[in-house]
Amino acid sequence: MARAKKGTISLNSRNGILRLRLPRTWFNGKLKWFNLHLPDTPENRRIAEAKIGIMQSDYIYERFDFTLEKYRFESAPEQEKLSMLEIYEQYLNFKIQLIKPSSIHNFKTTFNKLKEMPENVIKSPSNIRSWLVEHNTQEQARRCLMRISSSYDWAIEQGLTEEPNPFKKFKKLKKISDSTPDPFTVQERDLIIKTFEENKPYFANFIKFLFFTGCRPSEACGLRWQNVDLMNQKIIFCEAVVEGKRQRGTKTKPTRTFPINNQLMAILESQQKDDEKVFLSEKRCAIDLHNFTSRTWKTLVQPLPIRYRPPYHCRHTFITLCLEANIPISQVAAWVGNSPEIILRHYAGLTRSEVPEL
Repeated sequence: MARAKKGTISLNSRNGILRLRLPRTWFNGKLKWFNLHLPDTPENRRIAEAKIGIMQSDYIYERFDFTLEKYRFESAPEQEKLSMLEIYEQYLNFKIQLIKPSSIHNFKTTFNKLKEMPENVIKSPSNIRSWLVEHNTQEQARRCLMRISSSYDWAIEQGLTEEPNPFKKFKKLKKISDSTPDPFTVQERDLIIKTFEENKPYFANFIKFLFFTGCRPSEACGLRWQNVDLMNQKIIFCEAVVEGKRQRGTKTKPTRTFPINNQLMAILESQQKDDEKVFLSEKRCAIDLHNFTSRTWKTLVQPLPIRYRPPYHCRHTFITLCLEANIPISQVAAWVGNSPEIILRHYAGLTRSEVPEL
């Protein structure tokens, strides 16, 4: 389809129904759709072109009705109203094409919460808000509502609904951020490693690698032997496995280098090398972090006499111990793929230090 000239109305078909895409310049830069509620047929396209002519003429002669009521067909059938679940599902399919796999999980989680809601809840925006607040932490509810509201804004832009966003009228939930890392102590780390060596030796090297590199678990899952240089004693982190899909680059940079010390060398030399990936599941497939956390990590770590924390806290542990060993913040940041500012803001306050005798 040829692209319409700037400042002109274009004819579009969505799900077999004709709609008009109005120029952004007419609406202060905002995208505006006008649904004709007519099936996409040759005859209806001629009707639509005539409607475009009227609207263009009205705009030129400064009599355009920006409410669009003037241009609606009196006998047009009512548009079938989409449910909140249907709106969000279409929004989810749209977002999946644009965002990184690491972010898709959050949007899917919100979709699953909408599917869990009783019928009387999901039909009412106020009930949706109340249900989310009741069944989640405040921060979880806030994030879900933010995504749901964004989906409704998107639906309006796409011409899927002409009703104003009902979530805009609610008072926003206060943002609660508890981003303070909670590292394991050296004793807790060693107990976890020992527990894996005795009960799940297959994953012992994987756990040690997380603790001794501070890499993100998704990066360990995506690590391939071609990016491990034992001769020159370095690892190149340049990809990850997120939601079962390979993702190029790390979370913050395309690539970073990590040195191999004697501790890491022993781990890597003892690891099987019969596959391109360094770490695999027991079924010799890519490690699914969600399954690993719930079925293996949680099963072994939760019964231990320590406060339970998920595998990502191995990274927090490495960073904190490096700072306690007086390794420069800039060096730690380079090793783990964060900025020195992030390290300073989130971790520097966790290091143990004694008050000097003055």
